[in-house]
Amino acid sequence: MASNHVSLAYQIKVSLDVIRPPVWRRIVVPGDTTLSKLHDILQVVMGWENYHLHQFTIAGKRYGDAGQDEFGELGFLDERRHRLSQLIPREGFRLSYEYDFGDGWQHTLVVEKIVPSEEGSRYPVCLAGKRACPPEDVGGVWGYEEYLAALQDPEDPEHDEWLQWRGEFDPEAFNLEKVNSELKRPGRSRSSRAEEHDDWWADDETATAILPPAGWVEQIAPDQIAAAESLPLRRDMLALLAYLRDHKVSGTQATGNLPLKAARDISSQFVDPPKFEEKVGDRIFRVRSAGDVWPLFFPHVLASVGGLASGGRSRRWRLTPAGEAFRQASPPAQVLHLFATWWTRVNWLLALGYWSMGETLPPGFERLTRRRLLSLPVGDATPFEPFADALVSAGGLVSDNQDRESARDLLRISIERMVMRPLSDFGAVQLEHRPRTLDGGYTFQELSAFRVTLFGRRLLEAQPA
Repeated sequence: MASNHVSLAYQIKVSLDVIRPPVWRRIVVPGDTTLSKLHDILQVVMGWENYHLHQFTIAGKRYGDAGQDEFGELGFLDERRHRLSQLIPREGFRLSYEYDFGDGWQHTLVVEKIVPSEEGSRYPVCLAGKRACPPEDVGGVWGYEEYLAALQDPEDPEHDEWLQWRGEFDPEAFNLEKVNSELKRPGRSRSSRAEEHDDWWADDETATAILPPAGWVEQIAPDQIAAAESLPLRRDMLALLAYLRDHKVSGTQATGNLPLKAARDISSQFVDPPKFEEKVGDRIFRVRSAGDVWPLFFPHVLASVGGLASGGRSRRWRLTPAGEAFRQASPPAQVLHLFATWWTRVNWLLALGYWSMGETLPPGFERLTRRRLLSLPVGDATPFEPFADALVSAGGLVSDNQDRESARDLLRISIERMVMRPLSDFGAVQLEHRPRTLDGGYTFQELSAFRVTLFGRRLLEAQPA
């Protein structure tokens, strides 16, 4: 048991349930570690990316991120208020940890030893481990088995699709030195990918709106004003800001995102409300985090980074004075503010669900993209693939995928997600698609061409050269 005089350390073996051969880690953590901190540690040592909900089950009670359970729907006890020394009575004690309620990754934690902390030792530390944890969103245990089988069989109809999704994957890989390096980095409580890209929110209530250049609004024709006024992204932003003004909404503990109840309420007022659950075959897939709903996450990021709203982890999201001024501005000026925020203040890699190109874009990539777009005739169809390939080459984008064809496809998809789709949301381009059928018979709509609009040209002209 914990003592008031002796600092204790807990040696815990963490095993991913059901998976064979086993995936496990052996860690040592201080006895005063909260369950919230233990969650952070588990994300790092296992190799998860902290994109989904989680919970601990200890002696029949459930503990989790109370910020994700604002209305008590999940029945969590607040993991920030409970420490190992309060919950673990003896060596041999077992507890469970579940990550990603959709894929359902269950972990068993066995407390192997409870010993006095060694003087000079730095905890937490990982002592040993075996094998890589599965990739995020692979579909649970059975999906992971199908994923591995497809990767190992070039003739499998899903082989190329899986390879393009994540690149090469070694299920036997485990780097103890890298894990401990992550645990020791100052302020690194979560896996590096999730932490760096979740800190998108700003905290400056004195920020001002991005004003149009002199004479810019006067250049906007009546039809362009009407297009800006009807733009779904602008209208969705106004709905988001009005909700934050009228409701008490605190950011989640883990990421600062909106709680799911608020996310559903806000999204229901959007021009095209996004789905929070979808049935595929016999399975129902439910959204577990507001960060997974791009039509909501995108305006939320723009509101924060653009100074229209202020908030963050476990802090209330509030409308700022700049947000109030934004609500009174003309539609073209509103769209310009949002566009300039994305173009000059946001890391475009946020639009990707993976980080295969490092943590930041090459210097000057945004300016290069602007020049390339402004060189195109307004209204003419531009084939997407040659444009994307030329932009990738000139901008110095690279992928960590070793297969040349897969890397090329991945980079094209990246250009589509972080350049073309946002531009479409701002009304700056019109996208054209064509059906494409893969070898396995799956058909989807592929981006084939785009047209720069006159309003889009005006938005681009207003950005730094």
